[in-house]
Amino acid sequence: MLSYQHAFHAGNHADVIKHLCWIGVINALKKKDKPFTLFDTHAGAGAYDLTDAMSSKNKEYETGISRLLIDDKGVQDLPNLLADYLSLCEPFLAQQQYPGSPAISAKAKRDSDNLHLMELHPAEFDKLDKNVSRLRTLNSHVHKRDGYEGLRALTPPKPNRGAILVDPPYERVNEYSDLVKGVEQVFKRWQQAQIVVWYPLLSERAGAKSGASEAMCEKLAAMGKPCFKAEICVEENTADAGMYGSGVFVLNPPWQLDTNLKSALENVVGMLGENEAGYHATAHVTWINEDN
Repeated sequence: MLSYQHAFHAGNHADVIKHLCWIGVINALKKKDKPFTLFDTHAGAGAYDLTDAMSSKNKEYETGISRLLIDDKGVQDLPNLLADYLSLCEPFLAQQQYPGSPAISAKAKRDSDNLHLMELHPAEFDKLDKNVSRLRTLNSHVHKRDGYEGLRALTPPKPNRGAILVDPPYERVNEYSDLVKGVEQVFKRWQQAQIVVWYPLLSERAGAKSGASEAMCEKLAAMGKPCFKAEICVEENTADAGMYGSGVFVLNPPWQLDTNLKSALENVVGMLGENEAGYHATAHVTWINEDN
């Protein structure tokens, strides 16, 4: 069941919230000189050509990252986190590409920091390998392996600093429970891990997967770690809406990530505006377990 191709969705609203949050985590880690390690469990191709057949089919980037560029505000007028995200994307977009999380991680980290990118899909892995090589960044490693198996083998890192991005395609219902198990296993070995989990918000049309993200987040919260969630909605949650939005669930978040992300998202929803049906994008940040 390795059929998912992220190129169909590159640069959409889900990528925007996911990558804003991930850059916020990396920025916080860079505040200390000590090296850190980043892990990406479902890395994908690393970067995406927005002119190819897959990205061009639905052109989801047009209602995502593209709307953030049309605004006449200069980057200097935006919240720092949003400005950092757009500045990192800019060189890729100039070549009609969108950077996936591997490219964002590779560009945002320092040479002394480590990056482990895991991808099991054969075609996606080949693209990932080539794209990461083109970036010419030090200490960036690609692995053709299951992401959760990779975490078991590679954590905790030395030094004991770093973060994990988990964003499976959720094509199968059991991917939600697999994720919970994977996170539980990490915390058994690496209590301090900062973990960002991306998840879709699905309407009744999704059948058994409708409500699965919400149930998964409850199980993640039950692990007792400080955590918050941030969500963006671009459609009204009607029965046949499909994926009407998405979110990030952050465990052991760094200080001020919540406020930085909230400020960025307030600007993002204003720039995304309304969909064809007149629904205006909304976003919120909600603490689940407060960091005492």
